[in-house]
Amino acid sequence: MDADDPILATAIEPDSLIRFLAELEDAGFERTEENQWRGPVAPALTEAGFTESETMTVVIVAAWPYQPPLLYIPDLDAWHADRDLLCIWEAEDNTQRWITLAGMNARIADWVAAASDGFTGTETARNPEIYWRGRAAGFGLIDIESLVGNAGADGQHGEFHFLRLNEASEAAEVEVYDIRAGGFSPMRPGPNAIGNHRDFRARWYYRDVVDGPPRSLDELQSLLTDKQRQRLDRDLRAHDFVMFGLIWPNAAGLVCTMVLSSRSGDDGDRRFGVIYLRPKGRDELLLRAGPEARDLQSRHVVLVGAGAIGSHIAELLTRAGVGRISLYDHDRLWPANLIRHAAAADTVPGIAKTRALSEQLSQYEWATVAAPPEGHSGSIWSPVEITNLAQSADLLIDATGHAGFSELAGRIAHTENCPYVSVALFRAGSVARIRRQAHADDTPVLARPHLDRYPAIPPLPDELEYVGTETGCLSRVHNAPPSSVASAASTATQVAIDTLMGCHDYPDEIIDVLQSSSEHPFERVGRLRPSDLEVVIDIAESALAAISAASAAAAPQETGGVLIGTTISERTVVAMAIELFDVGATPEAFTIAEGRVAEAVASARLHDQRLGYVGEWHSHPNGGGVSTTDRATMMTIATHPDVDNPILVVASPSEPAWNVEAIMASPDATRSISVELCGDIRPEEPKDADD
Repeated sequence: MDADDPILATAIEPDSLIRFLAELEDAGFERTEENQWRGPVAPALTEAGFTESETMTVVIVAAWPYQPPLLYIPDLDAWHADRDLLCIWEAEDNTQRWITLAGMNARIADWVAAASDGFTGTETARNPEIYWRGRAAGFGLIDIESLVGNAGADGQHGEFHFLRLNEASEAAEVEVYDIRAGGFSPMRPGPNAIGNHRDFRARWYYRDVVDGPPRSLDELQSLLTDKQRQRLDRDLRAHDFVMFGLIWPNAAGLVCTMVLSSRSGDDGDRRFGVIYLRPKGRDELLLRAGPEARDLQSRHVVLVGAGAIGSHIAELLTRAGVGRISLYDHDRLWPANLIRHAAAADTVPGIAKTRALSEQLSQYEWATVAAPPEGHSGSIWSPVEITNLAQSADLLIDATGHAGFSELAGRIAHTENCPYVSVALFRAGSVARIRRQAHADDTPVLARPHLDRYPAIPPLPDELEYVGTETGCLSRVHNAPPSSVASAASTATQVAIDTLMGCHDYPDEIIDVLQSSSEHPFERVGRLRPSDLEVVIDIAESALAAISAASAAAAPQETGGVLIGTTISERTVVAMAIELFDVGATPEAFTIAEGRVAEAVASARLHDQRLGYVGEWHSHPNGGGVSTTDRATMMTIATHPDVDNPILVVASPSEPAWNVEAIMASPDATRSISVELCGDIRPEEPKDADD
C-alpha cells in the first residue's frame, strides 16, 4: 500500500491500519472501492446457517482505530443485523478488538453464539424498524404498554389515533407523530387537524410470539392471524391514511413495528413507510431517571426556597423520579432571576417562582407538584407550619440561603425526626455547603457551630462579595455564576436521593470549593477534606503558665512532661501540664523515664475520672520549634493502641512569656494545630485510691 493512499489519510494510526489491511489481503480479501474490501465470509456465520453467502465486505470508516469497520453480509437473517450490516460492536466499545483479523472473527463468533441462543438474557432491542427494508415515514411517540392495556392476548387488535406534531421542512427535517389510545372520531382531529376523520384509520395487532422483526410488508402480514390480516386489508381498501403496527413481547417488554400507508395520485397507488418509534410512556422515561427512580415514586419532598439553587434541585429530583414535591417560596420571577433559575428564559415576568416551577415540572407525569394554596404567601417562618411540613415529608430541604431559617428548620426537623438537607452558596458562589441531618450519627445542625469539624465560612469583603444592587431591589446582589448554582444543586440532589434511599453514603456535611482563593482552607478547588481543616485545642491558662514557668526555671536545660486533659464538644482540652524531671537533661535533649507518664495520669485521675493522657510537652531553651525528631517520636507514640492522635506542645523563649507551638500526630503524619486559652475545668469530687 502506498504511503499516499487516500484511505490512510482517514486514519489516526495509519501503521495499524496498514497491518490490518495486509491481514485481510493475506486472507483473500480484495479491494473493491476506496474504503471497502470483499473476501471470504467468516466461517462461523455459514456454519450456523445465518447466511449462504460466500463473501462479506469490510468497510473502513474514519478515525481508525477508534471506530470499528462495518461488516456487510448479504442476506443475513437474524436479530442484530441491520439490512445486511452485522451489528457486533456497541457504540461505547473501545476494546479495539477489530485491529486484527483474528480479533474481528472472534467477535463474529461471539455474535453467532448469542444469535444461536436467541440472544436469551441479552435481547433488549425494542427498535425493530431498523430491519425494515423500505422507506421511512417519520417518527412516532408511543407508550406501547398503555396502547395495548389489558388487551394483550394473541390475535387481539385495537384502534388508536395519531396527531402530526410537525411537518417535514427545512426547519423540522422529519415528521413526528404523537400516537394516542382510542380510534379516530369527530372529537379527535386527524393528523393535520383538518379533514374528515373517516379518511384515517389506525390499528395495532398483537401476537404472542414473533421470532424476528418483519423486514417488509409481506413479512409483517405473514405474522398476522387470518382475521387480523383480513381486517388490515379492509382498512387499506377503505381509508386513505392507515397506520398499523405489529406488537409482540420480548425480554425487555413490548416491541412494535409500525407502518404508515397513504394513498397518493389519481391511480390510488399506496405508499408504505416504517415509523421509527420513540418512547413517551412513564415507565420507559423512568428508565433514564436512575436506578432509584421506582423507589423514589413513593417519596414526598418538601422544598423551601424555589430560587436559583432550589429550582434546579426541584427539576433534578423530579427528573429522578420523586413522586411528590411541595414547593414554598414567597418571591416572584423577573428577567434578572432567570439567569440562574431553572425556569425557561421566556417565563412571564412577575409569576410566582413556585407556580412557574410547578408548570415546568408538570411535564413529568409521574410527579405530583404542589405550590402554596391560594392565599398563602409562600413564606414559611411559623414554627407550627414548619412542624406540619416536617411531619408530612420524607425529606425537608432548605434552599433559601438564609442562615437563620436553615438553623430554625434544622432544629424543628431534628425534633420531629424528619430527614433534613440544607444547601447554600458562600463567598460570591465560590464555596458551596450541603448539610444533612438524618442518620443517627449526624450531628444536629444546631450543634455544628461549636465543633471544629464544621468550619465557619467567612464572607468576602463587601467589594468582592457583592456587585451592587438592582433597581427596585432592597438587597445587594452577589455574582455567583450559574455553574456554581448548578454544581451546588447537583450535589445537594445527590445527597437528597442518598438520604431518601436510606443509604447515607455521603458525609453529613460537604463543603465544595468551586473557585479557589488565598484564604485557608479555600486555596484548593475541590471538596474539603478533614485534613484541610484547622485543628484547634484548648489549653487551660494554668497549664500554659505551668509550662512557661517550668521551662524558664530549667533553662538552659530542656525540661518537659505530660499533658493531661479530656475532650469537650469534640475538642481536646488540656487541663494540666505536669513536669517530669530528667536529671540527665541537656540544652538539646530531654527524656521521660519509662512508667512515669502512666503514674502521672493515674494520679490526675484520682481527682477527676474524666482526665487522661492527651500528649506531651517539652522546652527548647535555645529556640526553634518542633523538630524532626519530635515529630518522629510522636508518630511512634501514636501507634500505641490506647493513644489517639497525641499532641505535642513545644515551648521556646520569647518576650514577655514563652512561645508555644503544637502538633497533633497520627501513625503516618503530623500536622500543626492552633492553641486557644481557656479557664480551668471544674474538678470532680476527689476519690480515694481504693475506689
